[in-house]
Amino acid sequence: MRIGVMILPTDHWREARQSWRAADEWGFAHAWTHDHIAWRELAGQRWYSAMPTLAAAAQCTRRIQLGTLVASPNFRHPVPFAKEAVTLSDLSDGRFVLGLGAGGTGVDAEVLGAPPWSPTERRDRFVEFVEAVDQLFRQPCADYAGRYYSAHQAWIDPEGGTRARMPVLVAGSGPTGMRLAVRHGDGWVTNGVAAQRGRAAPEVTPETAAGQIDAVRRMCVEEGRDPATLKVVLMIGNRTRSPLTSVGAFADAAGRYAEIGVTDLIVPFPRSEAPHKGDVRVLEQIAAEVLPTFTED
Repeated sequence: MRIGVMILPTDHWREARQSWRAADEWGFAHAWTHDHIAWRELAGQRWYSAMPTLAAAAQCTRRIQLGTLVASPNFRHPVPFAKEAVTLSDLSDGRFVLGLGAGGTGVDAEVLGAPPWSPTERRDRFVEFVEAVDQLFRQPCADYAGRYYSAHQAWIDPEGGTRARMPVLVAGSGPTGMRLAVRHGDGWVTNGVAAQRGRAAPEVTPETAAGQIDAVRRMCVEEGRDPATLKVVLMIGNRTRSPLTSVGAFADAAGRYAEIGVTDLIVPFPRSEAPHKGDVRVLEQIAAEVLPTFTED
């Protein structure tokens, strides 16, 4: 199992780059950031854009994979976004991983001034967004015609080969996201479920994750795909029961998730304040003492 960190884009870069460098130097397999205009209780506070942040991170790191967890259709169109992703893949020397999700309600969903999407429209837009991005990566010049998104002679990567070089992860706790991951993704992402959808941050346990993993594996079989070819990426963003309270707590949690088939585990990079308040020294200890005990596939 590979282990990575989520770094919120809240700090000035002169401070933030230290976190990205640390994640790289300590040996984590990947480092991620959220892609929002504003996010949850931090709306109205400092929050930077994901793609430029990752471009900067690509220049101050040397080996770690970098990615969005996750980007959504809320304020993006597949064509310019695919071009940005191709550029980031080049800037990072092939270390960029593209994570896609449906997005949620709230600030991001309303910031462009359009009427809020119904659950059905959000689902359908998500399907088109993933399909379009996948197609744009697979062809030097692509066309796509959907109800919500279109592309005409989109020269995203004239040299071709982007899809072979850039891993794509699809997030989703429900059947739509799972099936899109099975059909179009190199991996599937979950962060558990929320007690109140849209009103509370999702939390995950080994029990809930095991049920979700069983479901996505069944979909692989239904779609004629070997479940072993789909990475299972789990983000532990729990506001309670955090595995970062101690090295022992993390080792125990990581072991349990590895047993149920998680291939990639992600935890928040500790902050000095909520959310994800914690002690960065514990994370450094985890890197030194726990990372070497897990093999990377």
